Amino acid sequence: MPYEVLTKQASPRALAAVRAVTTPPELGAVIIGSLDQVWPLLREQGTRTGHNVVVYHPGEAGELAIDAGVEIFEDFMERGVVRRVTTPAGQVAVTAHYGEYSAVGAAYAALDHWCTENGRDRAGVNWEVYGDWADDPADRRTDVYFLLRPPAR
Repeated sequence: MPYEVLTKQASPRALAAVRAVTTPPELGAVIIGSLDQVWPLLREQGTRTGHNVVVYHPGEAGELAIDAGVEIFEDFMERGVVRRVTTPAGQVAVTAHYGEYSAVGAAYAALDHWCTENGRDRAGVNWEVYGDWADDPADRRTDVYFLLRPPAR
């Protein structure tokens, strides 16, 4: 699948999210477990919501530090491990992945290739925005964002 990489200025997105540290083999289960804590709270409070989002922060070797949550369009009352966080703001490289979530690595490879070809460095934070659910995996969209360092002058 060919990936089109775009650059744009990203504004922060407010999220209700759970912070977790995990490993790649446990990532899917940790994301689902985190979202299973966020969604009931937002439904209980009647919060207007958007898409599921996972923010990846630099972590220790072999570990992933994530904020797994739901985009929100109004305030909510934090409770327990569910906190308000935002995605980073700044210039990003972004591409859309269509298909199984387990195959999203191809989108990361396309973004890495784009960064190398264009002399751009990642700023260390990336995130995924999951589109609306589709029964057909070919219709599942995941937008993958790399926050970029300012270009060298």
